[in-house]
Amino acid sequence: MLNGIIELVRFAVITFLAAVAANVLVSLAAYVWGKVIRVQGHEMDLRARLARYARIATGLSNRVEARKNTAAGAATHLFSAQRHEKQLKSRIRELENSPHRFVRMIGAEQFPNKPFEFLVINSSVSHQVKRGERHPFYDSSWAQPCPVHVWARGPEEAKAEFERVYPKASGFKAVYAQPLTGAAAPTDSSEEEGAAAADPEMEPV
Repeated sequence: MLNGIIELVRFAVITFLAAVAANVLVSLAAYVWGKVIRVQGHEMDLRARLARYARIATGLSNRVEARKNTAAGAATHLFSAQRHEKQLKSRIRELENSPHRFVRMIGAEQFPNKPFEFLVINSSVSHQVKRGERHPFYDSSWAQPCPVHVWARGPEEAKAEFERVYPKASGFKAVYAQPLTGAAAPTDSSEEEGAAAADPEMEPV
């Protein structure tokens, strides 16, 4: 009876040791085989490629976000410009419908310049207004004579400055021109009297 128990215990111990040895051998073989596979599969190269691809993907993602922010800023700027353009067009329409005409100024209001008034129309605008159309560049107020005040030393300089700002090639035409006797340019006390006496006259255009 005792011998049978001893033999049973011995068999169990041997079986356990054999199982442990088998597991160790299998684990060692799996480890060695994994190393062989990694070396044959160029694991380091693959890891380096994956790391490089990850950096590229991160850079592309950052660029996409930057482009999104730029596009959002451009959209905001465009919306602001469109709103400003709408406000300007509304203001132009108000000025066109206003019974009071605004005066356009050319030149510096300082001595020895003197003011000259030109009544100006734009023939292209006038023709399009008569057809019920709007000019693509100029507002409809140019269909009627508009006052333009030019500050210059004399009538010839005033005419040249006026034609520079409002050229005939663009359709502008002065229907009348005269010096503004009711408005005096700034003068100093020593030359005021002489400048007033030398003021030439302008004939109607």
